[in-house]
Amino acid sequence: SHCNIIESFGILPVIAPPREHTVNANKHSNNCRPCTVETFNPNTSFLGTLAPGGSPQRPASTMRASFVPRWLRSAISAAILAVLIFAALPIPRVDAARSTSSSFGGIRATLNSQRATGTAANSLNHEDDRLSGRIADLHARPSEYSSEAVADLVPHLPGWGPIDDFNMFAGYITVDDANGRALFYILAEARNAPPSEAQNQQQQNRGANDVGGGSVDDSGATMPLVLWLNGGPGCSSIGGGFMTELGPFFPMPGGQDLQRNPHAWNEFAHVLFVESPAFVGFSYSNTTLDAIVGDARTAADSRIFLLRFLERFPRFRDTPFYVSGESYAGHYVPNLALAIVEGNKAAAATDEPKINLKGFLVGNPWTDTAIDNMGAIDYWWTHALVSDQTAQGVRANCNFSRIGPLDPHPAHQEAQTRDELCDDFCNRAFDELGSINIYEIYADLCVDPPGLRRQVEALHWALAGGAEAKPTSSNGVAEFLPLAASAAVATSARVKTVAEGQRSQQQQQRPRLQAQNRRADVQDSSSFTSYKSSRMSYAGDGSDSEYDPCIDDETEIYLNLPEVQKALHANQTVKLPWRWTDCTRSIVYSREDLLSSMLPVYDRLLQANLRILIYSGDVDGIVPVVGTRRWVASLRLKERAAWRPWFSGTQVGGYVVEYQGLTFATVRGAGHMVPYVQPVRAAHMAKAFLMGQAL
Repeated sequence: SHCNIIESFGILPVIAPPREHTVNANKHSNNCRPCTVETFNPNTSFLGTLAPGGSPQRPASTMRASFVPRWLRSAISAAILAVLIFAALPIPRVDAARSTSSSFGGIRATLNSQRATGTAANSLNHEDDRLSGRIADLHARPSEYSSEAVADLVPHLPGWGPIDDFNMFAGYITVDDANGRALFYILAEARNAPPSEAQNQQQQNRGANDVGGGSVDDSGATMPLVLWLNGGPGCSSIGGGFMTELGPFFPMPGGQDLQRNPHAWNEFAHVLFVESPAFVGFSYSNTTLDAIVGDARTAADSRIFLLRFLERFPRFRDTPFYVSGESYAGHYVPNLALAIVEGNKAAAATDEPKINLKGFLVGNPWTDTAIDNMGAIDYWWTHALVSDQTAQGVRANCNFSRIGPLDPHPAHQEAQTRDELCDDFCNRAFDELGSINIYEIYADLCVDPPGLRRQVEALHWALAGGAEAKPTSSNGVAEFLPLAASAAVATSARVKTVAEGQRSQQQQQRPRLQAQNRRADVQDSSSFTSYKSSRMSYAGDGSDSEYDPCIDDETEIYLNLPEVQKALHANQTVKLPWRWTDCTRSIVYSREDLLSSMLPVYDRLLQANLRILIYSGDVDGIVPVVGTRRWVASLRLKERAAWRPWFSGTQVGGYVVEYQGLTFATVRGAGHMVPYVQPVRAAHMAKAFLMGQAL
């Protein structure tokens, strides 16, 4: 009771003048036992009677007001009454430990914030010092890096931080001064390689490895320079090769951050990524008509780019050089190789520089229209994707040297001619395929179609020149799919089509899909590895791991961030009137070139003493291994080493056969974009080829 509280402290509110008196107990409420108003005594305090020595004692029945003024007693009484009333109210329980923790947490957060500010400042100062040192080091080596190269240095990337274990450069190189045509590039020098000769003394003085990579690997072999080209035509080598396949980074889910690619090709080579032709990605031209382009100008521009690149980076003039790519790079790569071979011959009689081309490698290459298209139909049938009747109808009625099975085919009420029958059977094949990823037939789809629209339309327009798209099934499964005649070869345009009726629901289901990985050796994953969507490495234990079929969308988000474009020196001086996209519809590519065969080009290249690797992911449904094997066989080359399995770790990585002047290899479990789906096997294969080792 209130009376107990009062008595326990030995004090009582002053409710009467300070004279000795008593209060009749009958006047108190029944809520309290009778209380006695005790009089003050000079020898008492608010704690009780002071015993000899000043110790408080319990007061007797009276206390004397003594020296306490009336106004003070009144104030004390009012305060105590307020406390008593408040104490009677239902007050929520307070967790003292939590309160204390919260208080100290605030203090701790403040201290941590102050420390973080100081640490960040120190870190920035340290980073500025390191950057200044790197720039000074590059400037001190003009025989290796021009001033333009130093200006292109990319010391850090948003969402990653400082790039301190290799040198990375990015920028533009003009290939046509009159038209203002410039191609965008990224160079990822080899990671943590020993330094070149010009750096040896500096390394000895520092006692540390050079951050910029070097010229030899740990076996002493010269590290090559590798150009990577994605296809389309019209797809970006930055979005494809650099960001999603073989570059040093991958985008994280959400597209704001990056993670390391542990199987990047710059672990064993200097890798150059170029967006070609103009109007692809960040590349541009000041001349609108440059958007009309074909194989010849694409190859010529790429050769000019390389010559000017070597002026900017003279350290690579004598470095072994290889061209690589995939898909429609089946045209880009051999055409560029031939342009370099012929250019070097012409330069031999002059003082003009030459390109130290040693060979090329190209994956799932679009090479011969008729052979590749028929190979696609046969692959679909042998992999149970289409019916017997449909496959037979397509084979019997279609001339695939002019059109592909995945081209937009008009519908006919009553097909009569062979061309009309071909249209109907191709439409039936498309319906029977359903909503699958034709670039990797066993992979899941991204459920978000907008990115697909831009990419597929670009490919469709490249092939059909703007022909109307046609609904392809009764349930509206997409409006069209890219060609087979070549746009079907689109390098980075992972097919993401979904049923239109499910679009809104699937867009709400944006989270990445789950895919079951097969058991694999810990040294070699047999399916898409989980490090693409998390920092955990795939251990091959057969458990579910996240499969990210939406990596293109994440790449597009990242490369359109203003801070990323600034870091890459992209879209800064010339403000491009378009967003960066993986594949563009801004170019009009020559249909004649799209349908042309590269076999005559191979006949010439095989006389140039080059090393050639043709590889094929064996679950690609758009440029399948079936057609590639057929056109390789048509070259009638002498076999040097018979068909055999090759190994990555302890697992079969694929199969290989060696011919005179050319090696053909398959990559087991890989689709159209081999390094994207099978990074371990792709890196093993590429490194062996570049280092001159047998698979």
